[in-house]
Amino acid sequence: VSTPPSRPFASPPPRLPRGGRVGSTLATVGSGALLLAGKGKYIFGALKLTKFASLGSMLLSVGAYSTIFGLPYAAGMVGQLLIHESGHALVMMRYGIPFSPMVFVPFIGAVVSMKKLPRDAHQEAMIAFGGPVLGTVGAISISGAAHAMDSQLLFALADFGYMINLFNLLPIGSLDGGRICGALSPWAGVAGLGAGGVLIYGGVINNPIFYLVMMGGTWTTFSRFYYGDVDVPPNYYRITSSERFRVTAGYFGLIGSIVAAMAANKKRTKPPEVLRNEPSWVE
Repeated sequence: VSTPPSRPFASPPPRLPRGGRVGSTLATVGSGALLLAGKGKYIFGALKLTKFASLGSMLLSVGAYSTIFGLPYAAGMVGQLLIHESGHALVMMRYGIPFSPMVFVPFIGAVVSMKKLPRDAHQEAMIAFGGPVLGTVGAISISGAAHAMDSQLLFALADFGYMINLFNLLPIGSLDGGRICGALSPWAGVAGLGAGGVLIYGGVINNPIFYLVMMGGTWTTFSRFYYGDVDVPPNYYRITSSERFRVTAGYFGLIGSIVAAMAANKKRTKPPEVLRNEPSWVE
């Protein structure tokens, strides 16, 4: 049996949220997912060859983002990508699945790849859950610190954290949501494409990068129906009813929790256009 290709779990590229413009943020974070299905795997592969890939690429990302957003916000963004990817890695460790070094690529995102397939789709869903679950916990912690310190910088960072984790839960292709819902039914991919189409048609997302993400998700969904489960072991998607229930409840519960936390956080968040003129944002 040939060795299966690595399956990357990635965080999308950070962008500064614009006040009241959820769609702008959703549009920009999609490019990280695009790299997973295309030539980005060669970039990631090249970076993994270096001895200090994780630390070096993380510092490189902080430096690159700081030229645009300032060092405090840049460090907070990359830190949340680290938390998200660590969530995936911790669950991989729990299941004894080897994984690649974590790699950060400026303006693309971060990725950690499994070096072998999980036992079944339920394990893959749990690994997919790890990123947004730990990432949301991190964003909630930042939001709590923001309230305690009355820090607009921390409110903005918490909003970024909620956004990237919520975006990753879209049931499209290789996004975390696609892997989670893929354990439930191949029709979940169809629903995800429909949701993405609505976001595009309604003007919520108007970035061409997201169109390419949708194209990748379309191919993944089509392959699942047309070619079947040829790339996975037999019965890979046969999970128990209790596992299916837990995945479903966890998925919608996590989305609801993120939406509620993000709404509460936004009540105290000022638009970045205002924050740029405040000293605490820059220094």
